[in-house]
Amino acid sequence: MLGAEGRYLDIVMSERMDPKSRARIWSSVQDLLAKGPLGEGGDGATGLALGYVQSGKTTSITALIAAGADEGYRIVVALLGGTNLLLGQNRARLETSLGIGTRNDYRWVTEPNPSGATAVKRLANWIDRDRVILVPVLKHAGRINAVASTLARIAEITTIPVLLVDDEADQASLNTSSTSESKTYEAIKALRASVPRHLYVQYTATPYAPLLLDADDLLSPEFVEFLEPGQGYTGGREFFVDFADQVIRDVPLLDEQATKELPLELPKSLLAALGSFVSGASLLLEDNADGAPVSMLVHSTQRNDVQSRYHFLIERQLRKWRTVADAADDVGGLPQELVNERGELVRRGAEQIDDVRFLRMVRWVLREATLWLVNSTSALNRVDWTVAPVHILVGGNKLDRGYTVEGLTVTYMNRPPSTQVDTLEQRARAFGYRRDQLPYCQFFGSKRTVRSLRDIVFTEYDLRARLRDHVDAGGTVHSWAREVGLLLPHGMKPTREAVVRALSASGEGWHSVRLPRLINDALQHNRSLAEGIGVLHASHADYGRLQFRTRNLPLREVLEELVKPWSVDEYGPSWRHLDVVEALERHPDQDAIVPVILMEDDGGPRKRKWAASTGFVNLFQGRDNVGSPALVPYPGDRAIGGIEADPDQVVVQIHRVIRRDEPEPEILTLAVHLGSRKIVRKVDAL
Repeated sequence: MLGAEGRYLDIVMSERMDPKSRARIWSSVQDLLAKGPLGEGGDGATGLALGYVQSGKTTSITALIAAGADEGYRIVVALLGGTNLLLGQNRARLETSLGIGTRNDYRWVTEPNPSGATAVKRLANWIDRDRVILVPVLKHAGRINAVASTLARIAEITTIPVLLVDDEADQASLNTSSTSESKTYEAIKALRASVPRHLYVQYTATPYAPLLLDADDLLSPEFVEFLEPGQGYTGGREFFVDFADQVIRDVPLLDEQATKELPLELPKSLLAALGSFVSGASLLLEDNADGAPVSMLVHSTQRNDVQSRYHFLIERQLRKWRTVADAADDVGGLPQELVNERGELVRRGAEQIDDVRFLRMVRWVLREATLWLVNSTSALNRVDWTVAPVHILVGGNKLDRGYTVEGLTVTYMNRPPSTQVDTLEQRARAFGYRRDQLPYCQFFGSKRTVRSLRDIVFTEYDLRARLRDHVDAGGTVHSWAREVGLLLPHGMKPTREAVVRALSASGEGWHSVRLPRLINDALQHNRSLAEGIGVLHASHADYGRLQFRTRNLPLREVLEELVKPWSVDEYGPSWRHLDVVEALERHPDQDAIVPVILMEDDGGPRKRKWAASTGFVNLFQGRDNVGSPALVPYPGDRAIGGIEADPDQVVVQIHRVIRRDEPEPEILTLAVHLGSRKIVRKVDAL
């Protein structure tokens, strides 16, 4: 049952959202409010609302505020971003959706950044007049401290509950100091202390830092609410997995922007991206004028001077194309990049239009294209989407977290990828409700950027599934961090090291049973497992100079019929059985084909040195030192099975060995390459 504010907002939401999606939003915000002082929870509860990048978290925030007002919260403090650009966009959306400034029932009032005795009197007056006070705040220590001082004075007058909403809560809010408390974190601490009766709700799509905080951290969430996107959402799975062939375009490694080097001309891949945008906008807007605005994002670097150079070069290129297009007698006279990209987009699923209309639309798009430089030197606090139907934004850090680029169809990202999962994922401004425009949405990135973003998709879905299961089974956020943890791509870390400390990592690379069980029952059991999957009599496969019997089986079958039941001590040198099993269970593709290879020596067992305490020494055979001209050299045990081509390939080896000084009994022992992903867990502080 919705109250008056909920009903008002629901009508607004119904203009763009189906009933099922709206019902899901209202259910989630009611669950959040139930944890606060006006629900079943207590004062000062901390919750985390976990969404997807560009999936409509602002709509959920608005619904939470509206439902909170119906429940009895009279002050709502909303930390809406670390830049004025983001603060302005979020504030405008909240006020528009809630009807602040347009309704005639005088229910709401906005008090941005209240401070001082005058603000205290003004807020007290609004409370006496039964207003709901929205306090939008820049995530800046000085601004937050001023609000905290004001609310502390209000708390001396009344004990009304306060709703605190922290958007992009994994960014500037967290403590980045290892010796004391960072200024923004300290200010949020003061804000929460100033209003004892409050509910604090964090919103983010990249929760890796909050979920891995120490249990006693002020911002560590006590509960999590999982937000689900509505119909038509296209996120990482759609862009980098399901429709990658339709969406992804390659930026050659040589076109990646060097840190300090100013470009002298536009990279060829950026010319192609510009051509894709102009051609795509022409195709899209010819039969769908309501599709405007459409936009392109150029994200090359965090350096302002380099961004300014790109802005200049793009502006010059557009002028050149405009001149050529105006002089063209037919489409054959258009710049070649536009002609090529028109064909490429149609091949990828865009709707074709005839040549006459295409030429007319290209001229119109080039005339209407409005270029924006969005960085700290431009002093731009607002992109005005209403001044033109076509926009190109050039920027960096100001555009890589929280900010919504309206109608974004083409993203060009030649900035080298970050090794931090949360930072890189937040740069994916291309996501959003664009399923019907997907053929026009082109993401230009280097192979390593695209690979990282694709791997993060598996991290994201694994996190949500495992965390939800763990909490539903009675666990907490903190026990999840200790016992389950994050599945991370190779070479990546969850967040800034200054924010989250005391982490352990497992998985990655080779794990081997160097110290196998030597009792007869275990030896026979393991032999029967190898016999059962057929590897002992399988056909030989070539691995350079050597050949080994090999069966190629689905991962789920290898896991259930070989690795899980393998008789082995739980802990041993180079082997932690449960960790190996868990890593294989969390592999994103359980149908992936895994080579199971019988490692032997000319049809007999290999001989290996044996140490009583640690087992086999140098179980793996190394690569050939000198290759014969007549033979393909053997790359070594650790490189076969496709690992050289794909470091994330799972490979299972069954080593047929005997101890060098004790030839009886013959032993089968296990080695598994888990791929390049690792599991990161929280370690309890001492």
